[in-house]
Amino acid sequence: MSLPKSVILYCAGSFNPITNKHLRLLELARDALHKTGQYKVVKGILVPANAKYAKDNLVAAHHRLAMVKLAVDSNAWLCTDSWEVEQSEWPPTAVALDALKDRIRDGTVSQCIYNGSAAIESDSSTQLKRKRPNDTNSHESSEETDVFARHKSAKIMLVCGSDLLRSFSVPDLWAKEHMEQILRDHGLVVVVREGSDPYQDIYSSDMISKYSHNIHIVTDWLGDDFSSTKIRTAIRRNESIKYAVPEPVLEYILKHKLYNPNYRPGFPYPSSEW
Repeated sequence: MSLPKSVILYCAGSFNPITNKHLRLLELARDALHKTGQYKVVKGILVPANAKYAKDNLVAAHHRLAMVKLAVDSNAWLCTDSWEVEQSEWPPTAVALDALKDRIRDGTVSQCIYNGSAAIESDSSTQLKRKRPNDTNSHESSEETDVFARHKSAKIMLVCGSDLLRSFSVPDLWAKEHMEQILRDHGLVVVVREGSDPYQDIYSSDMISKYSHNIHIVTDWLGDDFSSTKIRTAIRRNESIKYAVPEPVLEYILKHKLYNPNYRPGFPYPSSEW
């Protein structure tokens, strides 16, 4: 019987802000792959989108990166990667996946990886600051460096929701070569809600059907609706987001007055009205 294939899970998004739902995607993906008996997940990476990513209301990249670092701080198997946000332009997902594979193989991936208990450096400048692995007080442990060193040939799989799979069928949204590159060389772990039918999206596309063996469908039976959009809406309306985002992320939002400078959940009225 062959040994399970090592896998690194890659989850990219705006993380504006990161929510518990994003973290849960990776947990569900890991569980599902382990149950197949064919894979062993050695790492999960959350990658904030580049500032040039075409999405409205993005806060500065250094804020989004800092919040992801806080979110993974207490989870030993998760980390975040600053490579994408440091590029001058937004790299398509297929390009970013291949770049990660190259950085793991040539040993340079640790230059952009932030692991648990990392020191958060965030200020008002647009320049992201990080410590290099050879710094005396580097945030990266030798154990974490070894994870990538020991698994240089690991399969990198893209973790996503059903909306991304469905977007593959939208004309001209994805470059055909990039879609095929992702499906052929990496594969997908698609986390869907109960009642969703991702198999229809697979069946309706000749290309997606061709690589269906490299697509793993995972149902989130518990479900939630803690999307980043709804989190931002709640903040604008001065509504509580406690338990919807990691506690350190909530504290960071309050400290840096993100999304609503007057956000004070639990106090909907000015003090003069009490």
